[in-house]
Amino acid sequence: MSEVSSTFEAARRAASDLRWSETYALLQQVDPDCLTPPELELLADAAWWCCRVEEEIGLRRQAFVGFDAAGDARRAAYAAWMLSVRFGLRGDPASSSGWLARARRQLQDEPECVEHGYVACSEVEAALGAGQLDAAEAYARRAIAIGRRERVAELVALAVTWQGLCRLVRDEVGDGLGLLDEAMAAVTGGELDAHFTGWIACFAIGMCMSVADLRRAGSWAQAAFDWSSSLPETTPYQGLCRVRQVEVMSLRGELEMAAAHAERSCEEMLAFEPNLAGEAFYVHGEILRRRGQLEAAERAFGRAAELGLDPQPGLARIRLSQGRGEAAAAALRAALTDHGRPTFQRAALLAACAEVAVAANDLSAARVSCGELDAVAAATGSEALLALAGSVRGRLHLAEGDASAALAVLTPAATIWRQLDMRFDLADTRRLVGLARRSLGDQEGAHRDLAAAQKAFEQLGAPHEAARTADELDEDPRPPGGLTRRECEVLALVAAGHTNRQVAAELVVSEHTVARHLSNIFVKLGVGSRTEAARFAFGHGLADSGQR
Repeated sequence: MSEVSSTFEAARRAASDLRWSETYALLQQVDPDCLTPPELELLADAAWWCCRVEEEIGLRRQAFVGFDAAGDARRAAYAAWMLSVRFGLRGDPASSSGWLARARRQLQDEPECVEHGYVACSEVEAALGAGQLDAAEAYARRAIAIGRRERVAELVALAVTWQGLCRLVRDEVGDGLGLLDEAMAAVTGGELDAHFTGWIACFAIGMCMSVADLRRAGSWAQAAFDWSSSLPETTPYQGLCRVRQVEVMSLRGELEMAAAHAERSCEEMLAFEPNLAGEAFYVHGEILRRRGQLEAAERAFGRAAELGLDPQPGLARIRLSQGRGEAAAAALRAALTDHGRPTFQRAALLAACAEVAVAANDLSAARVSCGELDAVAAATGSEALLALAGSVRGRLHLAEGDASAALAVLTPAATIWRQLDMRFDLADTRRLVGLARRSLGDQEGAHRDLAAAQKAFEQLGAPHEAARTADELDEDPRPPGGLTRRECEVLALVAAGHTNRQVAAELVVSEHTVARHLSNIFVKLGVGSRTEAARFAFGHGLADSGQR
């Protein structure tokens, strides 16, 4: 065996053991003119695993030219398809489309084969982008059939994942998630090669996040992170899997650990593929925001925007904390004009819109956002979105002065957050539960919930939220006459001579709501007329609190 042949054999053995740095180093020793198309392809694989993306693309181009010149249409088609995928991930749709067309052309005279299946997977993506759902699913079914006939597990799993996305786009969430379960069974069972294991895992986790299935996303993100961490050396998948893991950590409120991993994931993604790094910076920004590090969070959101990712709703929440509610509302309205956003992202925008509107006392706008969020949650059936919708609706009810209605939606939301182990959202919802109990006169229950929320925020590393909750604990819990704060507002306006219609307009509620508040006020104060109620207001210093 010649020295060159011995080097090639050693490189192939290293690659089979996922020792890609060694594979790369061995093939770099060989005169480039001695590299055949298969060896160029192996070197391209090694370059990718070593995070040398630009070099990988150049090598794969050379491999394509070599396969094409040798008349090996199938290998040329696979090389072209891989280039199409790589350019797609880089955000270069024109180059991606061009290489996909070259792959098709290579196969036009070939009998149906595995390469047709891989090209069909990319046709799914193109058809979905054009809104052709029936065509997209037909391509996915064709790819699955080819993969099963040829017994290629990687093709079957990839195609099943694409079919799952087709179902999710149709809002057939149960069917879509079932297909993702099928694909992930092959992933977690170790049935696929390393490249497809990482690819399909990241793909499936992203889809679960898009429909707010946080149970699956959390479980699969942990499995993917464990798998990537077990690889013998640094690879692109460690950065990709870390982004998903950090996102789940952030949602669960594991802020301290998430912050350390988030910073590393930003560095890894910038080194590997800047086009994908925007998501890492956005997640880092959300973690920093929750920890109260608003200036650092704003910088992270700005970096995400530079890399092409819309920094909403995170940046809007920072604007709200800066007292720039109008800027926050405008940014969120602009973000919502993009109707192509995944369900979870749109739901997060709607929740932020309602929060900003409540802060501005624009309860009419808040009701609109709540209504849209309720519809999204009902359509998906997602536990997380149902809890989010309940928490947001509860915030609105508190602003309307209807603590009973608030408690009715906040309590089940808190239960779901607890079941999902979403500790930050649980703490925030429990804070609102405490405020609702206080308004209903349950001072002991209010103190219990507010104290628990404060402790949780402290443990999660969210000092700003902990401080706000502590301030609410220190507030005087006993308005005169056992009235709620909203009832005090109504009484002050009545004492100022306002009619029910004027009170409703001032507080942006219905006249029916005002009448209900007045009825409760009369019962609590033991009075029978507006005049007697107004006298109580003047006697207890409430008469001026409604002046605007």
